[in-house]
Amino acid sequence: MIEKVKNISLVALFFSTVLLLYFFWGNISFDRIGLTGSADIKDVPKAELVVKPDRIVINFGNNNYTVISSGSTAIWYDPANADNMAGELNSFGQAGDILVEEITYDKYETVTKYRSIWTEFAYDIPMADFCSIFGIKKASGYDGIETVTAVGYSTAVDKNIFIYDGKNHKYYRLVADSSKANSADFAKLISKVEAQGYTGYYPVSVYLGEGVANSTLLVPESIATNLNDFSFRQDAYPSETAKITAIAENFFGGNFDFVRKITEDKGTVIYMYGYGQNVLIVNTDGSIEYKEEQVSGSPQPSFLDALNLAMQYVEEHGTWKSLDGAKLTPYLKNVTVNPNKKRGYQFVFGMEVNGTRLFYEDGDPIAITVTSGQVTYYKRNMIDFDQEALSSMETYSPESAYSSVNLIAQNYQYIYNVLVQTELISTAVAAEDMFETIAAMVTNMQTGYLRLADTGITEIQPVWIVSVEDVKIYFDLYTAQPLSYSKGR
Repeated sequence: MIEKVKNISLVALFFSTVLLLYFFWGNISFDRIGLTGSADIKDVPKAELVVKPDRIVINFGNNNYTVISSGSTAIWYDPANADNMAGELNSFGQAGDILVEEITYDKYETVTKYRSIWTEFAYDIPMADFCSIFGIKKASGYDGIETVTAVGYSTAVDKNIFIYDGKNHKYYRLVADSSKANSADFAKLISKVEAQGYTGYYPVSVYLGEGVANSTLLVPESIATNLNDFSFRQDAYPSETAKITAIAENFFGGNFDFVRKITEDKGTVIYMYGYGQNVLIVNTDGSIEYKEEQVSGSPQPSFLDALNLAMQYVEEHGTWKSLDGAKLTPYLKNVTVNPNKKRGYQFVFGMEVNGTRLFYEDGDPIAITVTSGQVTYYKRNMIDFDQEALSSMETYSPESAYSSVNLIAQNYQYIYNVLVQTELISTAVAAEDMFETIAAMVTNMQTGYLRLADTGITEIQPVWIVSVEDVKIYFDLYTAQPLSYSKGR
C-alpha cells in the first residue's frame, strides 16, 4: 500500500514538473497570463481622434482651394462640437432610406470641380467601422459599400454625398430623401472655413501653364510658418542599463529571471524567452522591437476592435509619450490588412509635435501587428525633447517658407533622379520635357518636421514634403535644399 502511494506521488510530481516547465518555457503569451501592467483607460487614445484624414481639400470655386493636412482637423471631427463633417454625415444618415448608386470616376471627378469639401484618408476603413468610430448612423443602404477611403460633398448636387472605396476602386453617390435630410448642411462648413480665413491653394497649372493641365496638384501661393529646428534625443540608448532593464521587465513581467540577455558587438541588446517564442530587441538607434509567436486561436477582431487592442497595448508598453514624458500626438498613418499573409492588421502610427506632423526618413514612431486577436509584433521608435523649449520657439514671428512652385523648378532634376532610383520612372525622359513631366507627377506638397536616419544628427528639421505616389522627398523648408527621401509609407 505504501509503495502504491509512493508511485502515485511520483506520477503527480512528474506531471507537475512538466506543467511547470511548459509554463516557464513553453509557447505562452505574457499578456494572456496577466504579467504586464494594465493601461489607464483615460490615457489610451480614442479611435475617433487617431483616425484622422490624410488631408481635407476645400474648393471655394474659381480655382480657389485650401488644403488642411495636419494639426487642427476639427472641420472633420470635433468631440465638443457637432458642427463638422462627421456630424453632418450623421445628420445625413438620419434620413433613413439612402439610395446608394455606383458612379464612374469621371462623374466623381466632375463634382469635385464645384464648390465642395473632400476628406481623404491614407488607408481604407471598413464602412461599418467608419460609422462606429465617428458615431454616424449607418443607413441600410450603406451595406453595399465595403470601405471608405474618401468622402465628400459638392454643391453640384445637393442632398448627395460621395464616397470613394479605395479597396475596390469604386465610386458611389449617396442620395437621401430631400424631405428627411434637411438637417444636414455641408455647405455651411465650406462657408465657415472661408469666413475664418485660410491659406489659399491653386492648381499647379495656374503657375506652370497647360503643360501640366492634367495634374491634380494643388500648391499654396505662399506659406508663413514659425517651424524651426529643435534638438531631440533617442527614446532610449542601449547604454542606459536601468531604463533598458525596466523596458524588458515590462514585456516579460515576473518571468524576467528566465529570460536570456545577449549583447551584440555593435551594442544591440536582445532578450529572449524560451526558444525564441518571445523576443525583445533594443536597437542602437533607440528603437525597440518585440516579437511574439502566434498562440491565440481567437477569431480575428474587426478593424476597430483590433485598433483599440493595439492602442491599449502601446499604452501598457511604453505609453504614447516618450519614455521620459515628452508629449506627442498620435495619428493612424497607415494600415496593412493581413500582413505576412496572416489574418489581421498592421497599424502604423505617426506623431504630431505641437500640431505639426513628424516624418521619419527611415521607419515610423509606432508599428504594431494584431493577428487573430493577439499582438504579435510591436516596434517603437519615439523621440524625446524639451517640451518647454519647443513651445517657446513656436512663439517666434512667422517666416515665409520657400515658394512651392520655385522648389519644383529648382529641384526637378533631383526629383527625377529619386523617381528613377525608386523605379517610379523606368523610361528616360528627354531633358526638354523633364520639368513638365516631374511637375505633372507630383501628387501632394505639405510642410512638416523630419527626423533623419543618421543617429549622429540630433536636430529635427522643418521641411517641405513632396509626394509622388508612395515616395516622399524632403527639402529644407526655407532654402529648398534637398535632404532625403523615403518610400513605401
